[in-house]
Amino acid sequence: MDLMKEIKRRYSRLSKKQRIVADYIASHGVEASFHSIMELAEKIGVSQASIVRFSKQVGYDGYPKFRKALQEEFRLASGSATRVHEAVRDFKDRDFFDRLFERDIEWIRETRLKLSSEDFYKAVSLIWKARRIYIIGFRSAFSLAYFLYFRLLRLSLDVRLISMTGGTSLVEQLALLRKDDLVIAIAFDHIPRETRIAVDYARKNHITVLGITHIQTSEIARKAQICLLARRQPHRTQSLAAPMTLLNVLALGVAASKKARALKALRRLDSIERGDASYDLTDALP
Repeated sequence: MDLMKEIKRRYSRLSKKQRIVADYIASHGVEASFHSIMELAEKIGVSQASIVRFSKQVGYDGYPKFRKALQEEFRLASGSATRVHEAVRDFKDRDFFDRLFERDIEWIRETRLKLSSEDFYKAVSLIWKARRIYIIGFRSAFSLAYFLYFRLLRLSLDVRLISMTGGTSLVEQLALLRKDDLVIAIAFDHIPRETRIAVDYARKNHITVLGITHIQTSEIARKAQICLLARRQPHRTQSLAAPMTLLNVLALGVAASKKARALKALRRLDSIERGDASYDLTDALP
């Protein structure tokens, strides 16, 4: 059984406290898998009984069997749960700057290990097939949304960045959506109201949503038809290194899947930037 997918599947049936446990497990899985039930209850701020009930709700007789399954899942993903546990244990003893770099490297590595090849290539296909691509991300996700918008625009794709500037309302932008469009929604712990409205509108109107988020139990992951996960540290100094790396790989994957078309688009840009007078801008139209 794929434990995290099973938790995501049963998420809507969990109680409020059980969802708190699920979110913590999804975000801190490697570390959480080594906690005793007493340690985990103290970390999360719920009772031990809530953790037992959560374990049973997702298909296990109790916490010990759930914990063993969680350790096994991360052992298979990382190659050695013990090695990861030792890295977590020794983490605080290292130099501050080295620690920050190593943490980002670890998050990027974990993002790669958790990345579903099937979902990745589905995402690439959805981007190419879409009539128009709308990207939305606010707060910390806005820089990510703009980065992906910029990369896809350079491939001459019809891509729009949903924003709240320039006097255009969210409703006016959503009104342009059609069934053969694609919405790429980027959000993490607390999904902004505007992003939620956009995703719910797309779902209601049978428009495909590609989600970029950090855990399978997040609102974006539960609502999107396809979702790509990027590890994001749960601390105050939240790094965007892993999500940015994932989006860069996605953009390159899109370019590689239609290499000839992508190169043609980039050559057009080179020609314009060189000031080539013989270049006709109408040739750049899709």
